[in-house]
Amino acid sequence: MVMLRFFPFMVLAVLVYAVVIAVMGQPLGREVLGFGLPSGVRFSLTVSELLLFVATIVLFFEVMNAASAKTNSILNHGLSMLVFLACFIAFLLLPAFGTGTFLIITLMCLVDVIAGYSISILTARRDMTFGAQE
Repeated sequence: MVMLRFFPFMVLAVLVYAVVIAVMGQPLGREVLGFGLPSGVRFSLTVSELLLFVATIVLFFEVMNAASAKTNSILNHGLSMLVFLACFIAFLLLPAFGTGTFLIITLMCLVDVIAGYSISILTARRDMTFGAQE
């Protein structure tokens, strides 16, 4: 359970993307779910949108993890930075990862890094005390 504090959850979104690409090829535009709405419009959910949905949920949990502001969260921030860098390099160099969907997942990884460091800094400022406590 202690290891979960260090685990960068955004890597799960990246792994899901990689598995979908490896198993299904380039199916990002394929419809997963579709039905008619009362307005007469057809709602359609694609693989790409489903991947972004999963990444958004994972980002929520990652930000909640960063908000815990434990003293050992520095390791989590460092690992999150590595996930972002790996995503950025994959986006630039690997054709299957050079999509708009993966770019948005990469940007979510960047938001995770920035949010984690920002929350840590704000928490450290709040916890900082000057002078003797009486």
